[in-house]
Amino acid sequence: MSGVPLRSADIRERNAKIILALVQSRKYISQSEVVALTGLRAPTVFRIFTELEKEGLIRPVQAEDSRPLAQNRKDPNSSSSLVGEEKKGRKPQYFEVVPDALYSIGIDFWSRSATLAVSDFSGEIRFIDELEFPDPLDADTLVTALQTLIKRALKKSGIDASRLLGFGIGAPGRIDLEKGLILSYPRIAKLANFPLVSVLQKRYDVPVYMHNNASLAALAELKYGAARGAKSLFAFLVRSGVGGAYLEGSQPFTVLGKTALEVGHLSFNCEGPHCTCGGQGCLEAYIAEDAVLPFIRRVYPIESLSELDKLIDSEIGPKIRSALEEPLHIFELAVRNIHTLFSPERYLIISRFSGYARLLQEELNRRLVDLCQGSDQAITIVADVYDSHRIGRGATDLVIEQFLKP
Repeated sequence: MSGVPLRSADIRERNAKIILALVQSRKYISQSEVVALTGLRAPTVFRIFTELEKEGLIRPVQAEDSRPLAQNRKDPNSSSSLVGEEKKGRKPQYFEVVPDALYSIGIDFWSRSATLAVSDFSGEIRFIDELEFPDPLDADTLVTALQTLIKRALKKSGIDASRLLGFGIGAPGRIDLEKGLILSYPRIAKLANFPLVSVLQKRYDVPVYMHNNASLAALAELKYGAARGAKSLFAFLVRSGVGGAYLEGSQPFTVLGKTALEVGHLSFNCEGPHCTCGGQGCLEAYIAEDAVLPFIRRVYPIESLSELDKLIDSEIGPKIRSALEEPLHIFELAVRNIHTLFSPERYLIISRFSGYARLLQEELNRRLVDLCQGSDQAITIVADVYDSHRIGRGATDLVIEQFLKP
């Protein structure tokens, strides 16, 4: 080492990103708190705050707005609740990000439709829209439809496109995160090895980040939904197929930069129903939305899973559960196998239909009593309804997190 102090532009940018990320994530924060949290020198923090304010990325918060948070905030390294200016008796100035400074767009799509959300820099959703896809759907038609949705969103939301940070995409199937490829998703033709990231980046000239939509749904539920507080989580996203995601902390499980948990195509019966992957007896061939309806129709002429919310508590409810014995048994086996591999503390079921999500949750709790009770390692099974605002926010978070990464 030369002994020359490191004062490069890269270090300055890194420090600025660290501070900006703190302001963005904590909503209100003072310079003295940043000094305590980061270990940066007070003059450095003051300079960065000044630069960020000049750039229009942060702004001071009025005292009456910040007081409740200031009273409750504690320095993690001190028994005192006050640091910096507070210790000296001076009233601290708190800052927040400027919501309109930057925007991000998140898109979650599957074989039938796409949901788009626009969030501001504070992470709040400003606009949301949905688009149903034509049937049949191929890769080229998908791109055209997504571009239509984006164009409509930019126009209707009224945001300045020059302030757009980028796109966060939740895509179905197996994803190559490093190359931005959808490796496989048989429900959309010609999507194998499709470079969706580069296609959108060339069209809009902004960064595009893509992940498997089950992983983004799990992350959104971990931050804002039914999975909050989980240290380890396995999520099932049940729609036309069944997606899976495992989170430890806030990190999705991947293998060599690729998503791996296509649990919908785990096969449990080589003579079972045919699956879109070409196999038979796969999990999604039993519990996906379209797959489960024929089982229910053996005892009741149901049109949509939206009817389940009332039916499962009616006199027909026990007959429906009995008709679903085979798919529920397959789902139980899937969870037991997954538990052998990962042993998460919590399982999450996400469905577009509240009644179906509740039914799956209740049946797993009943069938997995040995895992759910009587042990220090007892699991928890929760369910939540697919929320387009929440998943959209999860997708836009992907963009903000990449932008703030030091």
